[in-house]
Amino acid sequence: MRIKKAIKLAIAAVFGISLAGGGAAQAGRGGSPAAIQLAIQSGSPDTIKAELERAEFLVCAGCVDMVLPLVDNPDAGVRQVAGWWLARRAVSVQVQAQMEARLGQPDSTAARNAADVLAELHQPSSIPALAAGLSNPLFSGQARGAMARALGTIDRPAAVSPLVSALGDADAQVKTGALLALRSMGGFRDGTNIVPLVNDADAGVRAEAAITLGMLRATVGTGALVSALKSDPSATVRKNAAWALGEMHASTGVAGGALQTAAASDGSPLVRSLAGIALTRLSQ
Repeated sequence: MRIKKAIKLAIAAVFGISLAGGGAAQAGRGGSPAAIQLAIQSGSPDTIKAELERAEFLVCAGCVDMVLPLVDNPDAGVRQVAGWWLARRAVSVQVQAQMEARLGQPDSTAARNAADVLAELHQPSSIPALAAGLSNPLFSGQARGAMARALGTIDRPAAVSPLVSALGDADAQVKTGALLALRSMGGFRDGTNIVPLVNDADAGVRAEAAITLGMLRATVGTGALVSALKSDPSATVRKNAAWALGEMHASTGVAGGALQTAAASDGSPLVRSLAGIALTRLSQ
């Protein structure tokens, strides 16, 4: 239920995130109906997630009734771990049908929650329902962004076309969700439809487009990234552009000058640092 290791490492390289985590040794070990009930009653997302992970292999038919309501928990992480836990039970087929049915009605919150759960069920047969919901303007951008991310998590070739189409959506949350999804999909390397988003009106979309091109090690988009590095008002976008140029091994002739300038004089220390590192990764 976690992002692929390579993607996590790439994100850590850009943002300086530590990937060390505690409690992994307890995953799938122990657990009891009483402990699950107490965790749910606590209302603590971290406690609930830890207890369900500990109860991964717990045989407890009655626990399903306790966990099912968690698919509508306000916390996305709780919804996801509930879906992950239910995917390991015989009830998963019924849960899948219930979640897909939500994508055919107009409640955006219910649809968003369903997308989070379907991602964890990881069934390719959910792709048509998620793709239809992704293109449905009746749903909120938040809900459709969740559908996009679910398609990326399911990670099958049939999900690529609806995700690429979503890159042209008017809503920033949908575009961001599609970018996150596409860069998590094994085998997807075509950055052609991502390049225009480096110039999107929304800074968050521009930042995600830049980092996606870098993570895909795309062979297109160096010019757009150089322009972003030179003049984008967002330090986050400039930082991601610098990192992406290094990951793509852009040519010195195309990116060298902009990276040297950024390394020497950008107003952000992080941009200066990443530009300096990117300079060492350029191709001749």
